Amino acid sequence: MGRYPSGQRGLTVEKPGLPDMDNKQKGNLAVASAIKHFVSAGYTISIPLSDTAKYDLVIERGGAFQAVQCKYAGYEGNQGVFSVPLYVSGGNRSAGNRRTNYKPGDFDLLYVLCANSQAYAIPFDEIAGQITVNVGRASKWSRWERYLLQDAGDNCSPTEESVGENSPNSAKPAEGGNAEPSPKQGKV
Repeated sequence: MGRYPSGQRGLTVEKPGLPDMDNKQKGNLAVASAIKHFVSAGYTISIPLSDTAKYDLVIERGGAFQAVQCKYAGYEGNQGVFSVPLYVSGGNRSAGNRRTNYKPGDFDLLYVLCANSQAYAIPFDEIAGQITVNVGRASKWSRWERYLLQDAGDNCSPTEESVGENSPNSAKPAEGGNAEPSPKQGKV
């Protein structure tokens, strides 16, 4: 639903259930989504101690490491088409409003979280030299849809996880309220 606020020009898009977020919060949401996805897929995650790296996290599985840049993409132009800028603007990586394009070696994989909760994981080699990528366009001309990620299990139900005293993998609250492994579980 859109409206023109008094004294402002342009269209304001209101999304039910989501508070207004600034760019830093949107970036944090994209990183959290990427961590959820990659952990669910069996990767180990490492996060840089500062925000000056050209990547947001490192994923590892089977001894192979990949640097991941995470981006949040809102609606752009046509509904369902999301624009992903492939540069850094401002912040502590460039001076003023100067844009710095990503270069080979900055990261290996681009993780994109769209405003509609769809996510993409695109190899850097596919986006090298581009300034913007538009995802969400389901047509024979879209080369990005093959990188659309499948749902990583948001619909967790009791049948997916065994909880309770009879399950060997269950954790039950101890006297102090903290969860402790059940006596049947071996030491880790």
